[in-house]
Amino acid sequence: DHSFSMRDDLENMRRFASDISNAIVGLTSNYRLGYGSFVDKPMMPFVLTDAEKVLFPCMGCKLPYAFLNSLPLSDNAANFNATINADTISGNFDTPEGTLDAMVQAAVCKTQIGWRSNARRVLLVATDARSHVAGDGKVLGIIR
Repeated sequence: DHSFSMRDDLENMRRFASDISNAIVGLTSNYRLGYGSFVDKPMMPFVLTDAEKVLFPCMGCKLPYAFLNSLPLSDNAANFNATINADTISGNFDTPEGTLDAMVQAAVCKTQIGWRSNARRVLLVATDARSHVAGDGKVLGIIR
């Protein structure tokens, strides 16, 4: 979750990135690490859409997005750590986040994420808010 309320938690993720990767590397030599993030659907009422807020959702923030696959799965733990350390927060408007949308994207976009066919798939999700639920997009005409 890279909504603005997670800014302090991203700092914690940066501190713990190498602990996470070291723990996984310590368990097996047959691993892949990737990194993705989510904010929310980039449209009103989920994010502010006035011109200034679209370009600058918050000081030092990147533009809002639904899901971003920043690092496809690989066995390069150093790249995993560097990607997390370089990441920045975004901003949104409402309290529920696009958690479930992001999880679905990560699960079904096998080629883009880099899932191997016979691998155990694990998603580690960090958020401080509940997720939007099925049907929330109907208000915008998002029905598929």
